[in-house]
Amino acid sequence: MNNQHVQIIKNLKKQGIIPNKVYFQHDFMLFIDNQDSFPEKDLFSSVNGLETNPKMYKMATQNISQVKLNENYQYSDIFQRERNIIEIMYPSDSFQSLEDGVYFYTLDENKQLHKQASFEKVFELPCYLRVEKKHGIVVSTQKRCLTSINHYTYDYWANNNLKNLKLEMYDTNHNIIYSSEIWFDENTGLMSKAIKRNIKTGRYIIESYIRQNGIYEIDNYFDNQDVKTNHVIYYEKPKRIENQILNKDGNVIKTKSQKPEEIFDFEKDLDEPYPYNKLIMDVQKSNALLTGSMFEHSMGDNNQYDSEAANRAQYLGIKPHQVYYHQLPFPNFMVERYKNFPHQAPLTLIEAENQFPLDKYSDLIQVEIGDNYQYKKINKIKWQQSPISLPLAQFKSLENGIYFYTLANKDQLTPLDSVEQAVSLPSYIRVEKEMGKIVSILQKTRVQWLSTEFEYQKNTPVSSKLTVLESHLVPKLVIETEYEKGSYVPLSQVIKNTQGITIRTFIHCKKQKITAMLDRFNEQGIKTNHIEISSEGDIENQYLDKNGNVLFTTNEIKDQNNPQLYDNLPFNPDGFEMILFEHF
Repeated sequence: MNNQHVQIIKNLKKQGIIPNKVYFQHDFMLFIDNQDSFPEKDLFSSVNGLETNPKMYKMATQNISQVKLNENYQYSDIFQRERNIIEIMYPSDSFQSLEDGVYFYTLDENKQLHKQASFEKVFELPCYLRVEKKHGIVVSTQKRCLTSINHYTYDYWANNNLKNLKLEMYDTNHNIIYSSEIWFDENTGLMSKAIKRNIKTGRYIIESYIRQNGIYEIDNYFDNQDVKTNHVIYYEKPKRIENQILNKDGNVIKTKSQKPEEIFDFEKDLDEPYPYNKLIMDVQKSNALLTGSMFEHSMGDNNQYDSEAANRAQYLGIKPHQVYYHQLPFPNFMVERYKNFPHQAPLTLIEAENQFPLDKYSDLIQVEIGDNYQYKKINKIKWQQSPISLPLAQFKSLENGIYFYTLANKDQLTPLDSVEQAVSLPSYIRVEKEMGKIVSILQKTRVQWLSTEFEYQKNTPVSSKLTVLESHLVPKLVIETEYEKGSYVPLSQVIKNTQGITIRTFIHCKKQKITAMLDRFNEQGIKTNHIEISSEGDIENQYLDKNGNVLFTTNEIKDQNNPQLYDNLPFNPDGFEMILFEHF
């Protein structure tokens, strides 16, 4: 032991910590280095105080372990439970009678709530609900389901070095699904051998740590019939892998430079039990690490996430064939939303019209919902907002509220009947009065208007049509896109001008050497460029005369003669709008 370990033991004894007694700890980390075998994190005699640790919200994970120390105050037995912290949409009416505080519930198979006395009653369960109330309002309703259950057992040599580590992973019914055992050298403390098993599949690995003659490790893989399938050698200098694939007779039939597929998926969380798996995530309130993982499934069909997304929209009161106004900022595809499903409560027009009054530009977004609860049509109108000064006497007779006007010559205001009339105009004045005083006068001028329509097969987009209705940067255009089956990756894209003439095309190729072909046309529909992009990223841009003959060739995709913002096809569903605003 070094001086640091001696000091740790002294501090533990001062706190009354004794060997072979169960304590509780946040965020235990698996270790294979003897230096980490003494607990540096705080140990607690009760689990109740651990539930409110604010640090766990950074990763949206609750990690609490029951730990025992040996006679030398080293970790000996650890039982660890990890949970996701997921904000959910749940009717707050069930909790109206509660005083301010934190409460714990379980759900039975009939989805009925059962209040529990304390965190101690629920922390071992597969899942539970946590409800927090402040100032008479439910501010948080979470489901906390187990994502992993791990049992670590450490044994030591007489010199206190690590001797053996056993790991068992369980499912929520406490069945072992994975195990491993590692042995350590008595003098060096280094790993000498390990056996790892997937209990469900029966596959296992025997790892031997050589550290001689340029070889670091040799692994042998076996199937559930104890037949060796792979002999893998890890070399140190230079670092490389030799993966020998064996037949049933043990003969090498192929050699690869990559290690075999893992025998166990350590990234996969335990399945959520029913009915907790039917509860709907509140995307706006949940941690980005959890929502990001969901957004990654935006590509292709996924019945679980599709169903939850549709249920989420229904919970928010959203219905097919209805038009709604959207909260800002509009969530970007794949990064902040799942497919084209809405996850925010809709707004009225008067609520949506003035969401960011202090910004120079603000969007008004109108969406129409299709049969599958995804966006069928998205209208994005961008307004420039400028505070202006007008004589206040003309507003003296107004009641408190919001009023809309048009502005004629010589600052003459003409009242408008409604916000609907105002936003239909290219420019209008917005006046707000509170407590008898004018608090805001804004002039709003429309600078951009894009409309996108989607077609689906079930929940998968097959095509979209983006129309530029108004822009200061580009003329009126139509961008038609067909998507690759099961994804939002454009398979082809066509841009047409106001006369309906094709001026740009993109085709995603599946040839061996060519990944994409682009053609550019002038406003009369005469082809000016043919561009091919190879699978290695090389570009061949052919400039053509009016007869289709090659004038010259470059390796740049940018048009030398007449570059446009819409040259670099393809665009994803949100991409073109972002390009326009970046150049505005």
